[in-house]
Amino acid sequence: MTLVIFRRHLLGPGVVDAPMFSDGFEIFLPFPKHAMTNKSIHRCADCSSRRTTEWEVLSEPELKLIDEAKRTRVLEPGAILFRQGDAAEGLYCIKSGLIGIRRLTPTGDSALLRLCTNGVTVGYRAFLSKTSHRNSAEALSSCVVCFIERSHINRLLEINTQLGERFLQHCFHELDETEADYAKSLTLSLKARFLHMLLILYERLGYRDKAGNHIVELPIQRVELASLIGVRPESISRLVRSLETEGLVKFDKRLVRFDDMDAVVREAGAQF
Repeated sequence: MTLVIFRRHLLGPGVVDAPMFSDGFEIFLPFPKHAMTNKSIHRCADCSSRRTTEWEVLSEPELKLIDEAKRTRVLEPGAILFRQGDAAEGLYCIKSGLIGIRRLTPTGDSALLRLCTNGVTVGYRAFLSKTSHRNSAEALSSCVVCFIERSHINRLLEINTQLGERFLQHCFHELDETEADYAKSLTLSLKARFLHMLLILYERLGYRDKAGNHIVELPIQRVELASLIGVRPESISRLVRSLETEGLVKFDKRLVRFDDMDAVVREAGAQF
């Protein structure tokens, strides 16, 4: 369910309650002391995404344990769940919205590695390996995210060994998909990779306007799209002009309109 180049894979009530960094970004505090009494109103048993995730192995009593322990927050675009180097204090489950996983390079550049949407559990690798987070997680759209503290997860792992096994399977699955994505990046054209990425974003965030056009508003800048498919930003600019000339896609800042969806799907080699 994590979106990584070729992988196929928005809001409830909550509280926006976050201090600000000096750089203007909000930081999502997983369990601020002043909000510890704010119980989540979202029941895990009612979550539409749960049955396709690791959490499906939990029994009703175990789900109730999470309901009692978790904290749910609404995050606005730019809010930070955790930063690279932070201690892994728990797990974050995305109920709705789009989260970007970033890596800060030694030269100070920020690379967008992947996109995570509904049902994805973020931060589990650092949590299970008991290491600090190797990446940062940032809200790219309005999101609803549930946080479960380490002590409660550890208790669940003790009473239900299937949960740990499912996270291990998820890790191996991600590695397999990463290898498959890398192979495709070596064999598919830049045009096909870019169109495939646009189709993935449309699948999760797109809609039909009153005229019946297929529309998606990009949650990230073009330079970050370039990072996701492994090309230079100027290559994306040239490709945008080419696609518009061909009549496949029309770009208006971050608004994308698919003028010939059938042709776009064929060019991308996708199956939607």
